[in-house]
Amino acid sequence: MIEYLVHFLQTVMLPWGAFGVFAASITEEVIAPIPSAFVMTMAGFLFVTGPISMKVILALIFKVAIPAALGVTLGSYMVYFIAKIGGRFVIEKWGKFIGLYWTDIEKLQNRLSGTRKDEFIIGGARILPFIPSVAISAFCGILEMNVIKYFFITFIGVFFRGIILGILGWQVGNVYEKYTQVFSSIENIVLISTILIIGIFIVLKYKSRTKR
Repeated sequence: MIEYLVHFLQTVMLPWGAFGVFAASITEEVIAPIPSAFVMTMAGFLFVTGPISMKVILALIFKVAIPAALGVTLGSYMVYFIAKIGGRFVIEKWGKFIGLYWTDIEKLQNRLSGTRKDEFIIGGARILPFIPSVAISAFCGILEMNVIKYFFITFIGVFFRGIILGILGWQVGNVYEKYTQVFSSIENIVLISTILIIGIFIVLKYKSRTKR
């Protein structure tokens, strides 16, 4: 299964390179079902290979971090302006369609103090993959943060997030490349075992019905 997924992503993303990461990052920012960290991690998996070198560092920066940061930043403006114009009413009514809930805004609000250091907190929150990106975008819109300031805070935060997730994908890729055959064998064993278990369950269920 992993082999086929990797092959599909390689045939779709690799020909597009950095632009593919950029386009995918915009998409993941506005479509809730796509996991927030998926594109950056997979970009590191596909575009950053081999041992540590200048080539690896440049690939992390120009093929993962920069295009991902630009894509997420531009994509997040949709949520930013929705929150800025409609505020709580719009988020409570339609936010679920983009994976955003008012409780996410309240949690973020409780962390802030209303001073200039909030900008550093928001930028730091952008770096952490487990904090919902849409919640940060909406909160900045509700605060009516300056559009240009918002751009730079978001871009810088997501840039470092891209570096972290790109490194994670790179390391996973190195391990996967080394142990491809092992992973494939394990997957086949798991698949066959699952089919056998389901088959045995169906047979036993059928026998118990015929005895009644």
